[in-house]
Amino acid sequence: MMRGQTTICGAITRKGTSCRNIPMKNGRCRMHGGKSTGPKDRKKLCRNQNAAGNKARVTTGEYETIAWETLTAQEQNKLRQHYGLQPHQRINNPYVMEDVRIARMLQRSREETEDIRWIQIEEALTRIQGKRCKQICSML
Repeated sequence: MMRGQTTICGAITRKGTSCRNIPMKNGRCRMHGGKSTGPKDRKKLCRNQNAAGNKARVTTGEYETIAWETLTAQEQNKLRQHYGLQPHQRINNPYVMEDVRIARMLQRSREETEDIRWIQIEEALTRIQGKRCKQICSML
């Protein structure tokens, strides 16, 4: 402790000892102040108004979350018809969800007017199809 200091941060350091720095108002030092609460302004929270939370706008769709709950009713019906499922059944196969991802990306590429964005989508499609080929090879 420094001379005249009555309190310490007390957070556990990488060495396993307690931190001896001067605490801020919240009781921790400047290095152990805790997580940021993030921006409070809705405009800063997300670029896309339809995105939830701090999710960046989907540009190519390569890393888009594809789960049964995120599918549109039309996509769910197509999958049910294709796989012959009952209305209450679901498909949890990640390989099948990649089909949805590819279909969405192809739709984006058809709608895209900018050449640069179109090329990005095509490159992302190539990467996804390469991953898919590796999945197929690993199953054999």
